[in-house]
Amino acid sequence: MKKDSFADSFINTFNDNFPIMGEEIITLRHDFDEGYIDNTFYPFLPGIYVCLNDVHAKTIPMNAHLSDKDLFLINYCISGRCEFMISENVFKYVKVNYTSIGSYTVRDEFFYPSGYYLGFEIFIYKEMFTKETENILNAFHIDIDKLFTKYNNKEKLVLLETDINTEKLWLELYNNRCPDKGLIRLNILKILHSLINNDITTPANSSYLTRNQAGLAKKVQEIISKDISKHISMREISEMYNISETSLKNYFTSIFGMTVSEYMLGLRLEKAARLITDSRLPISEIASLCGYSNQGRFARVFKSHYGMLPLEYRHNAAD
Repeated sequence: MKKDSFADSFINTFNDNFPIMGEEIITLRHDFDEGYIDNTFYPFLPGIYVCLNDVHAKTIPMNAHLSDKDLFLINYCISGRCEFMISENVFKYVKVNYTSIGSYTVRDEFFYPSGYYLGFEIFIYKEMFTKETENILNAFHIDIDKLFTKYNNKEKLVLLETDINTEKLWLELYNNRCPDKGLIRLNILKILHSLINNDITTPANSSYLTRNQAGLAKKVQEIISKDISKHISMREISEMYNISETSLKNYFTSIFGMTVSEYMLGLRLEKAARLITDSRLPISEIASLCGYSNQGRFARVFKSHYGMLPLEYRHNAAD
């Protein structure tokens, strides 16, 4: 799906489907050349909408018209990582068990460094509140204006480490794939109540990177991923860009949430598993294609990760 068609689809979904969503849980899939996103919308209250975002792509375009709306957003990350551009030269990262709150909205596209993200999002749009919405919020002493004021800052985005009770409420919704409307309402009301009235919040220890630093980290990812049969040292890359090796490693970890070695191990083993099941290439050749000159070492690393030797993995896949 092209960028414009996705953006139009999303904005039409927001304007047209939300108000008449009723009692049903609705899942919409949007496909791209590089992957897809599943948006699962949960029924809650008019003007407050709950969505589970299951992303399998590195970038997701966003319609600028959506950011022009008077929206307030709450995000909870279950897995993966998401990049936010706070200003023209500053980037911030949401990771597992972080909650982001504010009126900040992406005008161009979301970037997911690992190519995967799973998390809940609450859209609060006061212009679409009904009497029912206002009555229920008042009954539970939930003051949305107080929420807006409490989490308002110059960046329009506050990052928190999610407390254990709120985490349990989110995961109860996620693990119960077809929760009834009562459970959805109860848990979301509890989450909103906690965010407004809990005086003890823990700011997230999120990394800030400049545009140049973030760009260098992404360049590292591009270089080391181009041909995983080769071993390119971080020292070589740091010398190439005239920057310290330690700084470059730190930039990479800040964006991708893992070390360069961990990232490469994941790429190599993922490709190895795919070649083992989808081809009849000899294991020795697969090991070489994945950057292992020693087949015995490759087999040990593969078994440590997948719990079985490469040939066992191939036989199991064939059964």
